[in-house]
Amino acid sequence: MDVKVVTPVTAPAVTPRRKSRRAKGESRAEDVFAKILTIQRAIQSGMQAMDGSVGMSGSQLSAMWHISATPGLRVTALAAAMCVQHSTASNLLDKLEKRDLIRRERNSQDQRVVSVFLTDRGNEIVKRMPGPLHGKLRNALRDLPEGVLDSLGEGIAALLARLASTQKDAAREKQRVGQRVGFGPER
Repeated sequence: MDVKVVTPVTAPAVTPRRKSRRAKGESRAEDVFAKILTIQRAIQSGMQAMDGSVGMSGSQLSAMWHISATPGLRVTALAAAMCVQHSTASNLLDKLEKRDLIRRERNSQDQRVVSVFLTDRGNEIVKRMPGPLHGKLRNALRDLPEGVLDSLGEGIAALLARLASTQKDAAREKQRVGQRVGFGPER
């Protein structure tokens, strides 16, 4: 009887050079992540300083600033400008309306269209605000050379696309697991 010796197939060995590249990439990712957190903290501290000065959240102040810059702004446009969902912007406006800081007007031809305006009280608060929100960040971005700004924009767009892809994958997995245990739509 002939015995055939089979050598196991293994994955290619990770060479020190490959480890070095991986570690370098992870190190760069950590460095960029730290820089993003620094930017986030700078924005938050600026918002918190304004929060305390007028007794409103940064989101409320941001909404009021956008409305003051474009009186009659539609709720959909406000949501887009603030990078939030329509429902989030609408809830935010509810709070401002209760405080008599904004008023909403429906379009006479299309009742679904709502335009938003500041009241006199709202205008007084906006006048006390220290310039446009995120002014330092916007000004710093405007001061960057065009090539750097283009690269930064492309990089951020790629990161946002990756985050959106990850969120979609997670939602699909959640739905798949729910269907497997009987919580999803029937097939």
